[in-house]
Amino acid sequence: MKLSDNIEAIFGHAEGGTVSVRELLDRVSHKSFGVLLAILALPSALPLPAPGYSVPFGILLVTLGLQMIRRLEHPWFPDKVLDRRMKTDGSQRLVAGMVKFLRFFEFFIRPRLSFVYTNGVMFRVLGCVVLACGISMCIPVPLTNTAPALGIFLIGLGMLEEDGLCGLAGIAVAIAGLVLAATVLVLLTWMGWEAIDFVKDHIKDFINMLVHLIKP
Repeated sequence: MKLSDNIEAIFGHAEGGTVSVRELLDRVSHKSFGVLLAILALPSALPLPAPGYSVPFGILLVTLGLQMIRRLEHPWFPDKVLDRRMKTDGSQRLVAGMVKFLRFFEFFIRPRLSFVYTNGVMFRVLGCVVLACGISMCIPVPLTNTAPALGIFLIGLGMLEEDGLCGLAGIAVAIAGLVLAATVLVLLTWMGWEAIDFVKDHIKDFINMLVHLIKP
């Protein structure tokens, strides 16, 4: 079963409107670091709001990042974390967005540049990136979680198919996201909450400029 199908089953048909971390892990086809990184980062990687996912999933991703740095063969979580339940009811729009988003990327990934995941040093570098991005996702401030989560998502998705190019793209996106998060936090200390709107306006201006340049 494709990861997108697993996502639809996990978040779209959870009994009682909740799902535990243990149930989430039991329902995926295989319990590798890649599938966990992709699933845990996906809700926050979407441009749609995903309340209730960023902080708990960020904590789990921090744990996975540390385990990757230690080069553990299989991911591990304590029972207290595995039994924690999260609400899934009322999130049909989010689930549909996750599935559509994931299927878009599944169309492009394929095995290439596998050394990104098989080389021990590179794997630890990926672990450091996941650790830093997971910490950023735990910060309850806008603009500090979407881009870092997208970086982790690309790293995890590439790991599933040994697509090193996807992993390298994930590193680039993660670094850009961490720079953005650091910028937001510095400006937040200096300007207060007005810094969020300030950064958003500059991002919009930058996107509009790119669109203008691309148009014939």
